[in-house]
Amino acid sequence: MDEEEINPGRAPRALGDVLAKVLRRMKVSDESTALGVFSHWREIVGDPIADHVTPKRLEKRRLTVEVEDPAWATQLKFLESKLLSTLKEHIGDEVDSLDIKVRRSR
Repeated sequence: MDEEEINPGRAPRALGDVLAKVLRRMKVSDESTALGVFSHWREIVGDPIADHVTPKRLEKRRLTVEVEDPAWATQLKFLESKLLSTLKEHIGDEVDSLDIKVRRSR
């Protein structure tokens, strides 16, 4: 399969350009911080949290996360200060609050 079959009529784009566009759509205020949070989420928060909580948006130092059910929203509220402290250790002072959303069932 050649390049035209994969993406007909479109020239290849630089990965940095594509990534910047994705981060803008996610309303990320600082690309390097977002890369740290989104690409290393599991390593930062650990498997038990990463299995149930997904980072969705980082805007104006507020990290929006999505949880799979209301019980995880409650659990995350209890863990919020610890999670913010852990994020600070890994990425600095770029996140100072969480916005917790429950995933809508599909």
